[in-house]
Amino acid sequence: MGQTRSVCLVGHSGSGKTTLAKALLDMGEGVAEATFDESPEERRRGYSIDLAMGACQWKGTQVTILVTPGLGEFAEEIYKGVVAADLAVLVVSAEKPVEVVTEQAWTILEQLDRPTMVFVNMMDKPDVDPDNVLRELREQLGDVFWPVQLPMGVGSELNGVVGLLGGNDSVPDELQSRLDEAKSSLLEEVATFDDALVEKVLADEEIDEKEFTSALRMGIESRGIVPVVWGSAETGVGVPQLLEHVLGFAPERNYPQEPRLRVFSMTMDPYLGKLSFARVLGKEVREGASLVNVRSGEKVQLRDIMAHKGTKLERVEAAGEGDVVALTKLEDLVLGDTLAGSAEAEPEPEIPFPKPVFSRAVAPKAQADEEKMSMVLRDLVTTKVTLGYRRDPVTKEAILSGMGDLQLDVLAERLSNRYGVDVEYRVPKIPYRETIRKEATAQHRHKKQTGGRGQFGEVHLRIEPLERGEGFQFVDETKGGVIPQQFIPGVEKGVREALEVGIVAGYPVEDVRAVVFYGQYHPVDSSEMAFKIAARTAFKAAAEQATPTLLEPVMMLSVFTPEAHTGDIISDLNSRRGRILGMESGSGRTEVKAEVPLAEVLSYALDLKSMTQGRATYQMEFLRYDFVPSQIQEKVVAMASATEDAD
Repeated sequence: MGQTRSVCLVGHSGSGKTTLAKALLDMGEGVAEATFDESPEERRRGYSIDLAMGACQWKGTQVTILVTPGLGEFAEEIYKGVVAADLAVLVVSAEKPVEVVTEQAWTILEQLDRPTMVFVNMMDKPDVDPDNVLRELREQLGDVFWPVQLPMGVGSELNGVVGLLGGNDSVPDELQSRLDEAKSSLLEEVATFDDALVEKVLADEEIDEKEFTSALRMGIESRGIVPVVWGSAETGVGVPQLLEHVLGFAPERNYPQEPRLRVFSMTMDPYLGKLSFARVLGKEVREGASLVNVRSGEKVQLRDIMAHKGTKLERVEAAGEGDVVALTKLEDLVLGDTLAGSAEAEPEPEIPFPKPVFSRAVAPKAQADEEKMSMVLRDLVTTKVTLGYRRDPVTKEAILSGMGDLQLDVLAERLSNRYGVDVEYRVPKIPYRETIRKEATAQHRHKKQTGGRGQFGEVHLRIEPLERGEGFQFVDETKGGVIPQQFIPGVEKGVREALEVGIVAGYPVEDVRAVVFYGQYHPVDSSEMAFKIAARTAFKAAAEQATPTLLEPVMMLSVFTPEAHTGDIISDLNSRRGRILGMESGSGRTEVKAEVPLAEVLSYALDLKSMTQGRATYQMEFLRYDFVPSQIQEKVVAMASATEDAD
């Protein structure tokens, strides 16, 4: 097997990642015309939505190019591409180097500790300034960016790049002094990663290129140095040199001599079905090989193995160390799975994907498509961790979750284009619950005579509030057979039925203990049904005396924002009945933690985007149920009554 390298292009939308990826692949050997952004949704919108891949041969090395979307709601794809790559290339525009997703991608690269370089694209645009690009990168992202090239001209006069490493022929006189100065500065920085090199620099000894390159690679692998190169993907200037640097700067991997693959991405192909993309992290694997899914312990047989040639997938018999492949017909895999030779193998580290935070109720426009919509959505959400689909047990609505309205709009478009299902969204109902605040007792006798055998059951109940989260407890304290034991299950069933329909506004009741302590029965007319009806009515009567109240879901929010927006975010959260729990600052960003009722953050993804121009992100998870303030409870009850009257 030959050498393999994989590189992931990340950056803001419009920085030229897709154009650069195409230019890199077109340089490769034996690659037909490479095409990206082929889905109808991507073609119509004019930007990337999914992780795209392609591969080429370059001087005996198989190079896989992974291209990520440049919009924040599709950040999941950045995680997927970066974990599969040896090296990340942060693509920035020379006109506007640091934009929203530039910052977001940089944060992800730091989180995943991935070696990175920068390609400054669009150097052929008028009035661009290399010094300004470097200054912005260093001021906004950190003092780790060091040019390893200089552009020969800018704008319409851009005619090449010249490297700081190795000899250079035909360097213009006006560039030579800048080249010498840049190389001297880079050498001083590189030397800090090699003690022997520091001593040579201090002693003013000559340093050969091999020593220089070795120390530079150490700096790159530790993320202490991020090399910066220049060019234009549109004209091809700097593209061959970028590919050379990818091969030179990507760290060497030590592959174990056992089979090992990591599943990093999935997609639903209209013709091939579910495709699981994996990187080979061990020895060669062949078609038909039997491996173990380390997560589940189940055996997995590799049936069809496919690899990229250009941007097209072709079936191959085997895949070697470092190769990126697509596996078909493996329905039980999930994102992040490790496939290995034995169940005792250590899994690959978990990928820290973001979780969906924006939810909408979804329904098909045509009632006949209900089942098809559910089936398709259940399949699609298995390929994206930032998508979720469920049916709320309280509101009975189908809930689709994602990172924001754009992601859900794209999904709706895809449902229509690929599966012929048109859907509509609406703001979901809040899944309130109900509970009681004090103890109360009640009794009810159910007695009915209909000519034949009658119905009789009398139940005396005491209900008591429980702590939040304790659910429901049923206790039998009857003595002396006042209710025969065969009818006690009927009492419990009646109480449970009453819990489901609620007291205040028709929501399920929880955190209640129901104690049956007395009753009466008839030797002929009593039945389980009679006691169920009596218990249900007795519970309702007791609950009305026990200060019934609504509970609402409270969420834990973690908002990650540039420091400049911290004050606005705290003020906004306070206006949403939020409770600020704390803040933590670092690297120019602040994490704000707060508890906020779900009812106040149903559209928080949209509001936060507007408030911070898309620069802040957040994560949200359910925390607990808590009492609803009285003035809000009145509104909820009124709405529930109006809905009931309308029905």
